[in-house]
Amino acid sequence: MGYDVLVLGSLVMDRKYFATGTLGGTAPVWDVQRHHGGVGRNIAVNTARLGARTAFAGLSGHGRDAAELEAELTALGVRPLHVLRTPDGIGRWDVLLDADGQQITSRIALPDPAAARPLAGPALAATVAAAGAVLAEGGLDEDLLTWLSREAGKGGTLMCCLPTRQRDFGPRAHLLPLYDVLLLNAREALALTGEAGTPAEQARRLLGHGPRVVVVTAGADGAAVASAEEPTALALPAETGPCTDDTGAGDALASAFVVHLVRGASPRAALALGLRAARLTIGCGQSTCRTLATDPALTARRTGRWTPPGARAS
Repeated sequence: MGYDVLVLGSLVMDRKYFATGTLGGTAPVWDVQRHHGGVGRNIAVNTARLGARTAFAGLSGHGRDAAELEAELTALGVRPLHVLRTPDGIGRWDVLLDADGQQITSRIALPDPAAARPLAGPALAATVAAAGAVLAEGGLDEDLLTWLSREAGKGGTLMCCLPTRQRDFGPRAHLLPLYDVLLLNAREALALTGEAGTPAEQARRLLGHGPRVVVVTAGADGAAVASAEEPTALALPAETGPCTDDTGAGDALASAFVVHLVRGASPRAALALGLRAARLTIGCGQSTCRTLATDPALTARRTGRWTPPGARAS
């Protein structure tokens, strides 16, 4: 196994505009902060900080934003980078904040997923075959996701998914059989099942639609996991502590969960570690937290790899 995790997803540059005062007592003076973002970027940064051998694939672009985002991944040891450059390959999220730091309005622009189809080819197939798990955004191109699932199945690589862009493309319930592992929040679970319920109830429902492991998160209420070997869903509480900013907490949980499945943890143990990663991220005020790299439990290595029983649904 040459890589622990291959991440497929988005690179985004966040820009936060906020008032810093006035000019002449009337005209507002604005400042801007740039932050690296995107689910794919967050996952790749997190898994690398957890000590996982990480590769990345996705759309990128040209210019300063693309160079910064790729340089960050390379500096963390994420390689290879299978990037396809397009004029709109880097997403952009702009948010306007008032003097108290509260959001006034925001706008997000993400690339067309179909532009990433050419990534499917021999080079990426070789990386899939050498990985313990593929962790992909569910908002990627459907043809690319189908190809990835097929390539992962050839060598027993876990195919893992985080639903994204449901507002753009709907819940995509027909793609659930592509995935071994599904990680999502309560709102996304509701969109997929069409039924209200606790995280444990939703995990059990979704387990019957193809995935062999389902994790449903519920913020401060914790998360639940169900698997083919333990279909009775287990709910775990969230770790307590101050909340500085919950941005990226779900990405941190997913990152630690998949890394520790690859390292041999059971779904229950991996979820407990995912909740630990989420707690650290919530408390640090950044969408990805450097303290993940120094937490002994999160960086601990195990022998072997957890393998879900049975064959993936077709």
